[in-house]
Amino acid sequence: MKRRTGFVLLALAGVLPAIMQAQAQVSRPIFKTGIELVSISASVKRGNVPVSGLAAADFALFDEEVPQAIEALTLERVPLDVTLFMDTSHSTAGVQNRMRRDVEQMMAMLAPEDRVRLLTIGLSVQMPVPWRPGGKSDVPTLPSLPGISLIYDTLTVALAHVPAPDRRHLIVAMTDGEDCGSIADGPQVLEMSGRTESVLHWVRVRSQGGMLPHGVPAWCTPMDGLQTDYVSQAARRSGGDGHSGFLDVGDPTVDVFRDLLNDFRHSYVLRYTPAGVRTGGWHRVRVTVPGHPDYKLQFRAGYYAAP
Repeated sequence: MKRRTGFVLLALAGVLPAIMQAQAQVSRPIFKTGIELVSISASVKRGNVPVSGLAAADFALFDEEVPQAIEALTLERVPLDVTLFMDTSHSTAGVQNRMRRDVEQMMAMLAPEDRVRLLTIGLSVQMPVPWRPGGKSDVPTLPSLPGISLIYDTLTVALAHVPAPDRRHLIVAMTDGEDCGSIADGPQVLEMSGRTESVLHWVRVRSQGGMLPHGVPAWCTPMDGLQTDYVSQAARRSGGDGHSGFLDVGDPTVDVFRDLLNDFRHSYVLRYTPAGVRTGGWHRVRVTVPGHPDYKLQFRAGYYAAP
């Protein structure tokens, strides 16, 4: 289906610089196999409890199914950069007041040494709460915008953030995932999720009967006919996942965020120099804990290597 030209022109002026910067990040290679260390973030849980105390020898790591030697492993509490994405498109209008209150609670969970920002959707990607220390914060009331839903553009801007070397970046996107009018498309977001070290989690927002009177369904981004769930794929590729959020009954989003934050703070970072694998392209990575098949692992799916 074709995009609506008016929406594209309206969004172009505000979001194009950020998207061009983000796409430059996509095109710039991150790793050079055989030269630089590759870092893979992995969380390990027994049931619902994070597992601590593991050593490098407890893990097995495979790059393109070739066993690799883990040169360094860390499990340390470092300051976080947290990007929260609150979908303010028409399709989530019925839950936005709850979402705003939840965002305030999420910000309050962060430590002062952490940083947090809030991204939303208007005629372009907006940042109503710029980077600030974690802790109690007020989120302004944000209007819904009928007929446009820049999901992919917002995720592209979020994934483009490069934290300082002593920080890690967590993205929590609260959205229905249905894009309309973005300059970026689903395949670009998916590719970018493998080129950054940000970890993306998608909390699926479901709003029944909350559309604005003249809203339209979000189906109009090229290469995305809702046949492929690019947001879920991007989350899993980055080392994150998709989660149930606002439902017809209840509002588990704050609890979901609390668990995500706890898991992220207790994630291991495994570092290795690729050996015995080809150069260039996408490299699939697999991590196991052979001595504990009952452990549940969630890890970055791979990385892009320079030719």
